[in-house]
Amino acid sequence: MFTQEPSKRSTFLAISLVILLADSLFVLVNYWQDRENLQASLLQEGKRLQTAFNIALDMTYTNMSQLATFVATDPNVRDLFARSVEAVAEEGGGAGGPQAAALRQRLYNAVAPSWRKMTEQYSVRQLHFHLGPGSTSFLRVHKPEKYGDNMDQLRHMVVDVNQQQVPKTGLELGRVYSGLRGIVPVYDNSTPPQHIGALEAGTSYRDIIQLLSKTIDADVAVLFREDRVEAATWQRPDEILRSNCGCFVEATSSMTLVDILARLQLSDYRTGPEAFSVHSELINTGNHTFALTHFGIQDYIGTRDTAVVPVGRVLIWHDAAPLVATLNHNTQANIILAIAGFILVELLLYFGINLTHRRLRQQIRKRTTEIRALNEQLTLQANSDVLTGLANRRAMMDKLDQEFAHAAREQRPLCVLMIDLDHFKQINDTFGHATGDKVLAATGRYLQNSCRNYDLAARYGGEEFCIILPDTTQQGARTVADKILQELPKAAGFTTPDGDNRAVTCSIGICENRYSKNSQRLLSLADAALYAAKQQGRNRAVVYEKKAEAAHRVQPS
Repeated sequence: MFTQEPSKRSTFLAISLVILLADSLFVLVNYWQDRENLQASLLQEGKRLQTAFNIALDMTYTNMSQLATFVATDPNVRDLFARSVEAVAEEGGGAGGPQAAALRQRLYNAVAPSWRKMTEQYSVRQLHFHLGPGSTSFLRVHKPEKYGDNMDQLRHMVVDVNQQQVPKTGLELGRVYSGLRGIVPVYDNSTPPQHIGALEAGTSYRDIIQLLSKTIDADVAVLFREDRVEAATWQRPDEILRSNCGCFVEATSSMTLVDILARLQLSDYRTGPEAFSVHSELINTGNHTFALTHFGIQDYIGTRDTAVVPVGRVLIWHDAAPLVATLNHNTQANIILAIAGFILVELLLYFGINLTHRRLRQQIRKRTTEIRALNEQLTLQANSDVLTGLANRRAMMDKLDQEFAHAAREQRPLCVLMIDLDHFKQINDTFGHATGDKVLAATGRYLQNSCRNYDLAARYGGEEFCIILPDTTQQGARTVADKILQELPKAAGFTTPDGDNRAVTCSIGICENRYSKNSQRLLSLADAALYAAKQQGRNRAVVYEKKAEAAHRVQPS
């Protein structure tokens, strides 16, 4: 059939090649999309696992705080500790003398029964009495032979509890081990009660790691920065396993961590903006494929001082064989579907090309022309204000969102001017809407001609206009505003039927992006500054300044 019509044969071959390429692209795109969906699913699951981990951790902190409160509110404990504080003070501070030692033993005997129950039922590893005002150890119930050492530079949470007299919880590196601690202030039995020190109850990741793993239904490991652990402890604690990851393995629920650490580049996540983010990925160890989620964690002092370097990292992983099998199955199904679709389309193309070849070109031309004209019309209607020729509010909002995001990424200034024509309603009421429309059109022409090629002037609504000034500081925007205040009265002015020349003034509100976290807020602050300009008498510009919690007035030039 095609031997007599070479053009149809060429068309058929060309379309067949396109279909083949399209089918190949279909397979590749679907494979890529499946990979992206898998990654998105891993990330979503990772965030769920992080949330579950944090909830379990919060429950642990709550338990520690409640146990510490239980002991600290016992009248006998409060009396013994208060007497101990007095004895230490009388005997020169620090560890105290014989009287303090005797009271220390009595205090230990008083809390020992509760201590044994805590360790058995709640995995408590530490019960520690601290003297104020900083952090001087009086009694480590878990290690009673160690006392009298000052830890002001290490146990910041204890120092803060003694200073602020409010309970606190968090992760803190200690002399003996790294603990999940709940610390409460301790008071004596006087009326009113007097603050005398702090009591902490703590556990460790090692003691609760299997419970955490069971709670979130995945294996868990906690890694700390090696330098922080060695700086805090009397001697480097025993490790469950050693790795060349440059970290200290605090706890793990599974020894498969060894294979994972061998393939994970932790150095990429130790500093920078990604250090605390949730990261999810597939790790192939050779024998198994795991879905791994990891994120940075911070200790109490890091959280308090908003440190940018994590104290450690949590790894959560589980078997990903079902996920990989699903991905492979989907890829095979897409290949089969592509082949079947190619054959079917080729058959339909072969029998249908003779019937459609002539009409196809005509229809393509017709449809292309119609679509192009329609798109041009829709684009014009969607983005332009018919009266002024400026961008409309919708186009302006889209542009503002883009410029705000760009300025935030590049840390560049961005300013917005909100402009309102003064007494515009009086112009409409006195001289008619036709005159008002001429004023609006003249204002639009002036603002458009006054902008740089990368600025955007838009009609915000009614007699309100907006100018977006990228890469412009507050001072630069003020200069632009002064120029508008000087030139607009003449540019937008009109002649009344009586021959009088009427100037058209405006009020301007200015705001820079450093005062706002998003574009909507930036626009609202500029609008607030505009309102201030109106309140101050119109025909002026006002700059929003957060420091003064008011707008700063700019006199018209």
